[in-house]
Amino acid sequence: MLKLRRLALEREASVHDIVNEALDSFLNFHETGVNLLDVMRGIERSLARTEYFITNVDPHNYAVSVKSPIRYVYRPELKYLIAMARDGGASVVKISASLRTHDISALRRFSAFTELWVTLEARYIKPREQVGYVSDAGYFERKSRLSAYERLSRAQDYGAALSGYITIFDELFKRFYSRPAGGAAEIEKLFRDRAMSGDLQI
Repeated sequence: MLKLRRLALEREASVHDIVNEALDSFLNFHETGVNLLDVMRGIERSLARTEYFITNVDPHNYAVSVKSPIRYVYRPELKYLIAMARDGGASVVKISASLRTHDISALRRFSAFTELWVTLEARYIKPREQVGYVSDAGYFERKSRLSAYERLSRAQDYGAALSGYITIFDELFKRFYSRPAGGAAEIEKLFRDRAMSGDLQI
């Protein structure tokens, strides 16, 4: 009990929160064989290699938030969130991307990109299980079951796959945003190349 109290003080949390976190982690591990905290650490390590990502890990909510600035006069910012939770007895992963800007043309370009992205996922990745998408002005969300990643053997592999998804999404959106003349054909070629090379594992 003393160790629990010390850990709670270090994390600025209650003993109750620490116990619930440990129990939830155990149940997820029991169901999927994957430690979600290790997945989050893997995401953090993978994204730390990219200098422009600002990453924040929230172990209490099994979430990783990522900020990525877009360099132009109004300085909009892409914000990503990877959240892992239980839904109806299954473990799910939700990846969301939001564009922080009031510029209408930027929001329209983001919507056009996410529509294209969903089409390319269906064409080149062909997820094994059903994937749910939500799209709105400046917002995109992808939700899938953790079991869809079962071919990955270790938590760090899950982390690398999830961070790889964000890295490629970020790279291709910025290219689409800054070079609209290239259009959908260029983005499709780049997406296909990444999918074929195994960089997109989800």
